[in-house]
Amino acid sequence: MDVTTAMLADAAALADGKLYVHGGGWDNIYTAEVPTTHPALALVLIFHLSWHEANEDIPLRLELVDEDDRHPVTRGEGKMRTGTPPQVKKGADLYYPFAQMFYGLQFPKLGRYVFRVASGGQVLASLPLTVSTPP
Repeated sequence: MDVTTAMLADAAALADGKLYVHGGGWDNIYTAEVPTTHPALALVLIFHLSWHEANEDIPLRLELVDEDDRHPVTRGEGKMRTGTPPQVKKGADLYYPFAQMFYGLQFPKLGRYVFRVASGGQVLASLPLTVSTPP
């Protein structure tokens, strides 16, 4: 399994197997003071799975940490399971869209943060996010 697409967005949702992204592709939050609370953001991913990974529980770990990698802003663990659509030919690769909304994230200081997505100890995606003062 790997991640083919990873981005931050203002909002994202899944419906009918489609990924709807609003305000995607940014990596900077501007604030006049810290600590600051960001109202909402979405972590958007597209997973690429091989046929044999379908119908299996795949562990996932999501975390947002500061540049020192010591203070997590948020973290979570879960399992992903995807089936095989009937129209997909046996043995074909599978693509699974994923969107996770985060509300009210608190950033204690200015600087660089990183969203990491991992499975089984392997980092699949690493998305930088900078919290800075307005230019």
